[in-house]
Amino acid sequence: MRARLERIFGSRFAIPALIAIALALAATSLDTGHVADDWVHQLLVSGHPLAGMTTRPLDLFTFATGDPQKTHALIDQGVFPWWADPTVKLSFFRPISSLTHAVDHALWPGSAALEHAHNLLWFGLALLVVAAVYRRFLQPSWLVGLAVALYALDAAHGPAVGWIANRNAMVALALSLPALALHDRYRRDGWRPGAWLAPSVLFIGLLAGESALATCAYLAAHALCLDRGPLARRLARLWPYALVVVLWRIIYHALGYGAAASGVYLDPLAQPAAFLALLPRRLSALLAAQFALPWSDFTALYSFFSSRLAREMELVTFLVVAAVAWALWPLLRRDRVARFFAVGLLLSALPICATFPADRLLWFVGVGAMGLLAQRIAMPAEGPLLKLAIALFVLLHLVLAPPLLALRSRSMLTVEAPLARAERSLPRGPDLAKKTVVIVRAPADLFAGYLQLTRAARGEPRPAHLRWLTSTPSSVELTRLDARTLELRPDGGFLPHASEQMLRGPEHPLTVGTRIALTGLEIEITSALPDGRPAAARFHFSVPLEDPSLVWLTWQGTAYHAFQPPPVGARVTLPALDFAKALFSP
Repeated sequence: MRARLERIFGSRFAIPALIAIALALAATSLDTGHVADDWVHQLLVSGHPLAGMTTRPLDLFTFATGDPQKTHALIDQGVFPWWADPTVKLSFFRPISSLTHAVDHALWPGSAALEHAHNLLWFGLALLVVAAVYRRFLQPSWLVGLAVALYALDAAHGPAVGWIANRNAMVALALSLPALALHDRYRRDGWRPGAWLAPSVLFIGLLAGESALATCAYLAAHALCLDRGPLARRLARLWPYALVVVLWRIIYHALGYGAAASGVYLDPLAQPAAFLALLPRRLSALLAAQFALPWSDFTALYSFFSSRLAREMELVTFLVVAAVAWALWPLLRRDRVARFFAVGLLLSALPICATFPADRLLWFVGVGAMGLLAQRIAMPAEGPLLKLAIALFVLLHLVLAPPLLALRSRSMLTVEAPLARAERSLPRGPDLAKKTVVIVRAPADLFAGYLQLTRAARGEPRPAHLRWLTSTPSSVELTRLDARTLELRPDGGFLPHASEQMLRGPEHPLTVGTRIALTGLEIEITSALPDGRPAAARFHFSVPLEDPSLVWLTWQGTAYHAFQPPPVGARVTLPALDFAKALFSP
């Protein structure tokens, strides 16, 4: 096998050919259109944000400002659910990435195909940068080609390449990772310009996205595993990068960016206990997805099927990571470059554990992982089990990866399909702007949260207010208390899934007696579960439930259908939904 690998990947044309193949495979994304957060960006770059959205230029990644008045405006329209914390902040400082979207709007406004083509350009640039980094650390040349092949064809890149809004991942890598190559040239070759160029490049990358912090992980790994001299001196040489990060962090917070009051996005420095509590399961999901299976994108979905499945899959990912570590150990024990890649990938995974696991976050982790895998595949295996492990690596990352990259570059269509079905089943007509649409039960918040944004970005009629009372595939018990009041009691309570906790963390629970006042509606928490989540809530409307200003809907099968509120005193139960059908039906 080694001889075959040398012939395939040792050619001087191998790396350009591999990058071209990867771009061709990922080009399947060109017709996937705008999806989810893309509509947020369309509203912002066109200068038509909804009330409560950010109005700062080059600020496309502020989804919640932390300002209670702005958050209330978004809740009142129905962009956010009623349970959103008024102080929630999801605001990310990415001016360079925002600039790339502003360029899209200036040159080809509204053209999703050309925006996807722009993504492909950044994908190609990111691959060139990664190839340059591998050339610094791997020998001989065919081993560089193998590592580039593993990285370029990695199917985990597909979801980010195929999502316009996720371009920042590629931009941050392409602009920050050169700092590693420059630093290595400075340390090993004595090229003095690298001493100031590398920190400057890192700062530029941080302006593209927080994920550029992962470059610091590889710089630390370089000091620990490759640099020479006493350990304290090696680490002290990283002071320019520490200074850059501190300066960036000061600017970041001075401008009001960051994450707060979310149960999904965490600030590790401000919320260390919450971050450490979630770290093992998030880290294992990401590492298992990078080296083998299952894809970490499924992590947030398991609980919609059953809490038992979520627990079982956590155990699976721990076992997969343990098996991968066992297969790599003989290499790590004898090769310091392998240890550099391993330490770098582990440290680079830590920042992305601040949010829910997703393969689109693995760009920096993959740099170390694929360099490490290339070395392990090239290293003779001892024993049948290790030979089997290497054969599985080859199967997953060289045989199955190319078609999966093409498939997963279109994976946003699996998100767009249920969103489109939900949007199409919403009423239309000019009188909709005077009505309140009440969704009694959505199968997940995904099926409701983008409705107002999509309609607004397309310039189509949308309701004055959108209310979704609960979002769960579980059964829901409804009781009509009086002419204007419904009480809902979902099986398992409110906010049982991670996606619903995006806008409210456990540190600010909705306690019994809490009242939330919106236009024409007041919500009262009447019962709570032992973990602090609401068990039941009453919805007091300002008009009778039969008033024509209210349009009642609930999810059935694959779309929203009309719903008739029960008579006063009656109690009805909405049966559990088939979540797989709701999500994956064409």
